[in-house]
Formats: sequence, C-alpha cells, structure tokens
Amino acid sequence: MNLPTKITVTRIFMLPVLIVLFCLEMHFYEIENKQVGDIICFVTSLLYIATALTDFVDGYLARKYNLVTTLGKFLDPIADKVCVLTGLAFILEGDFIYGMPYVAMICTIVIIARELIIGLFRQIAASKKFILAADIWGKAKTVLTLAAIGTALFVPIGGSFGESTMWAAGIMLILATVLTVFSGINYIVKNKAIFVDNDKKENDGEEKND
Repeated sequence: MNLPTKITVTRIFMLPVLIVLFCLEMHFYEIENKQVGDIICFVTSLLYIATALTDFVDGYLARKYNLVTTLGKFLDPIADKVCVLTGLAFILEGDFIYGMPYVAMICTIVIIARELIIGLFRQIAASKKFILAADIWGKAKTVLTLAAIGTALFVPIGGSFGESTMWAAGIMLILATVLTVFSGINYIVKNKAIFVDNDKKENDGEEKND
C-alpha cells in the first residue's frame, strides 16, 4: 500500500471519529453546556476540513509520482462520497442552515440522487470496457460542496458569526447543488456513446461493409 492509498484509508477511518465528535457536540448543546459544545464544534469543523483536504493531497501525490493503483482508484471515490454524505448528515441533524427552510434537505436529496445515477452510469461504462475520467466540473462541484459543509459546521458557535456563516454555507450549498446537477448532465451527455448497444454497432458495421 503506497502513500496516497494510506492517506485515503486514513480519511475513511477519520469519519467514525468525526461522527463521535459530532454526537458529543450535539449532546453538550442539548444539555446547554455551550462552552464545551463550542470547543468540540470548533475541533470537529477543523478536523472535517483537514479530512476533506486529504482528498486533494492523495490525488496530487498519486499523479505526480505515478503512484496510481487499482486499490487507490477503488477506495478514493468511496472515501469522497462517504465524506460528503457524512457532512450533509451533520448539516441535516444539526439544522445548521436554519434560515433557509428545506434547502439542506432538498440539496442533500439532489446530491445523493446524482451520485447514484453517475455511479450506475459508470457501472454500465465499466461493463462495456469504457474508461471514464473525471472532468473539471465534477471536481469543482466536490470542492464547492466540501466548502459549503465545512462552513456550515461552524454555525453552532453562534452569535452574529453563526448567522452570517449559516447564510454563506446555505448559498454555497445551493450553488454546489446546481453545479452537481450540471456536472452530472454534462458527464452523461459527453459520454453518451455508452448507451449505444454493441449489437447496433456491429450491425452498422456490417451494413457499411456490404
């Protein structure tokens, strides 16, 4: 297991730690111990951002030093998706975007639906021996989504800081969702050749030969 893959595995194992910290954070807020809750909130937010940033670190190292492996290609997208879904779950459970009713729920559903559709699309592509590379739009939506989540996690600290942070996180999440939909449609349209059946290709070839 090379260094980029080890970083990816570390990101996966950090997620249970984040979940425990988030649960502790919510517990202390519920018993109205805001001081301890704020400290845990700050630590959780920073740790989540650090965990998310490892995605760019392992990818950079793998490409620069030619350390791309099959295991890494399998684990990296899993780590990315679970990291995003965990963050979205935190936002929903904590009601961190309270100034925009239903926005977090709608955005979460759209983002999950997009990932399921693209995941199925990639499975179809793999079955037909197509290799699909990630494009700039997919990377951009991941960056914006993680930025929105990272910002939203600071909201419970409260005060005017919490409210302005909430609005910033909400706007970024909406933009990330729009970009998620656009990138998904663009990805499918760009690779629409996958939907052409092999039998049809063979028949077209035979007709041309005739």
